[in-house]
Amino acid sequence: MKRNVLVVLLCCGLLMGILCGCGGSRPAETTELPVTTPSPSVTEAETLEPVTEVPITEPETLEPETEPVTTEPETEPAPETTEPQEDQRALFYETFRELDPEATDAWLEAHPEYFSGDYTAIAVNQAWLTDQGLDLETVYGHQVLAIDAKEGILIVRVWLNNSRGVLAIAKDPSRLHLCASETMGVKGERIGSIAQRNNGVLAMTGSGFIDPNGAGNGGQIAGFCMCDGEKYGRPMGWNYARFELTESNWAVVTHADGSPSQYTTDCMEFTPALLIDGELQDPGIWTGENPRACIGQSENGDILMMGVEGRFKDSPGCSVLECAKVLQQYGGQNAINVDGGTTAIVWYRGEPIIRCSNRNTPEGRYLPNAWVYEKAGD
Repeated sequence: MKRNVLVVLLCCGLLMGILCGCGGSRPAETTELPVTTPSPSVTEAETLEPVTEVPITEPETLEPETEPVTTEPETEPAPETTEPQEDQRALFYETFRELDPEATDAWLEAHPEYFSGDYTAIAVNQAWLTDQGLDLETVYGHQVLAIDAKEGILIVRVWLNNSRGVLAIAKDPSRLHLCASETMGVKGERIGSIAQRNNGVLAMTGSGFIDPNGAGNGGQIAGFCMCDGEKYGRPMGWNYARFELTESNWAVVTHADGSPSQYTTDCMEFTPALLIDGELQDPGIWTGENPRACIGQSENGDILMMGVEGRFKDSPGCSVLECAKVLQQYGGQNAINVDGGTTAIVWYRGEPIIRCSNRNTPEGRYLPNAWVYEKAGD
């Protein structure tokens, strides 16, 4: 019975299919039937989505390219913070050979206000008359007053015959010049004025001058001198000495007769010679206690400037031989005594650093010229 019913239903279905296929309006509907046509558009949209995601991934690939820019500078300075400091330290103690490295490093570590780790920037000044100096000594046992790495200057306290003095050591002889007063031949000039007008950082007494009854104004030079090739005065003669600075920046001491060598750029005359080729010279009569000033050069080329206070109860003065021995201790090769007494003066960074024996002229007397050590260039 069930099989008969199934056969009937199949026959009915077949008949209905035949009838529907023959209708006049049905073919139009069958062409629009693909209800599945939207589905391809959906899938196309889905396949385009990765295309829109490509720009999003591109910035992500750029990020690693920017990272090395920030990391490379962080890794490169590491060797630069140590090696240059070691080089600076070596050069500093090679230049300032008068300082003991271990003791000086300990002092610098204890005084961070003067030392930030840069040896080329060390600048300590306790040399002015109101200053007390440093609790640091040279290898020769003299108290350090000033260390100026940029300018190449070391200043120390010296005591000779219970008299107070200073020794200034300037490391670049090419910056030393004998500078004339602005009105040479008419009137002299204070040492500070000569130094500042010639871009000086350190200066001391130069030539002597005619001084009748102690009333001279520094206008009339005693002896012969050359200031950067310009000649003044006339030679003093055999009994006087001449300190000559040559084009090669080496100093010689010779007799003050005749003309200086053709290579001389700056020179002055006075007496006596203190050192010639490292040998002490006979000072003659210059043995009394007086304010002293002298200039010389060491075997390493350093310029040595010394001034000793005198005619004070606490500082009577000394002989020139005592000065010569200190210069020799610091490697002095050629040196000469220059005009002392009330004329003896040493000046540093705007102020005298020894007392003039005349209290009424704390900046010293008017001078015809002065030895000036120029400031270093930038």
